[in-house]
Formats: sequence, C-alpha cells, structure tokens
Amino acid sequence: MIDFIFDIKDYSLDVIKETSYLFSDSFWVFVEKNNNKIKVTFEPFNKKVKIKDLQKLFTKKLKEEKIKDEIFNENIKLREYLIKQAMTYNPEENNNDGLTAEEEKELEKLIKEVEDELKKESGGSNDSEIKKTWEEKYGGKTSK
Repeated sequence: MIDFIFDIKDYSLDVIKETSYLFSDSFWVFVEKNNNKIKVTFEPFNKKVKIKDLQKLFTKKLKEEKIKDEIFNENIKLREYLIKQAMTYNPEENNNDGLTAEEEKELEKLIKEVEDELKKESGGSNDSEIKKTWEEKYGGKTSK
C-alpha cells in the first residue's frame, strides 16, 4: 500500500481523481479529502504489480492532468460559443446554391475560349481521331 498526500492549493480534487482513475486498472485507489489535504492510497490488485516507479509516474501524470485541466478551463468560452453556433445554425442564411446567371455566362464564355484555343493548337483535329485506339489508327501494321 502506498500513500500520497497533496495540498489542495497545488492540485484540485478533480485533477487528482482524474489522474487516479488512470491507475485503476492495476490498483485499488482511495481518495480522501481532509481540510486542505488530499490523501491518495494505492493498493495493488495482486503482488505482481510493480509499485517501484509509481510515485514518479503518478506525479508525472498528475502534472499532465493539471495542464489539461487548465487548458480546459481557459477555453470554456470558446467551446460554449462553438456549441451555440452549431445549435443555432440556419442554412437559409448561408444559402449559396451556385453561380449567378451572370457568372454562368462568363464561365461558358471562358470555356468556349479555351476550347477554341485548344482546337487551334491541335491543328483543328477532330475528336474522333483522338478517340481512336492504336489498332484502329494504325491497323495491324507491325514492324520487326
């Protein structure tokens, strides 16, 4: 059995509970709060569990959990805002179904210009020549 005692000014009860939960797969974990102190007791499920590095590991995880908790508390307003935006989203306000008639005309004009330019560059060859397979174009001619 191993005991740790922490001052509540250093680590909140929630942070200690969250960290203790990480070890609940190998230990019975008892958390007691007395005034300004929090006592955490670890009792291994079986004797094979190594408790040698438990103090280092628990302290490391406790510091990590404290940082996570601080970050969580610092951006609570942002999360509330995002949830509010998601819950009050109105697709009618952001309805952008595509191009306007003027934009469509401009796009058609640009496509036609590109097609004409491609025809000029290819020497005016028609699409049927391009789509022919090797055999159709050159027949059975082979040279060895």
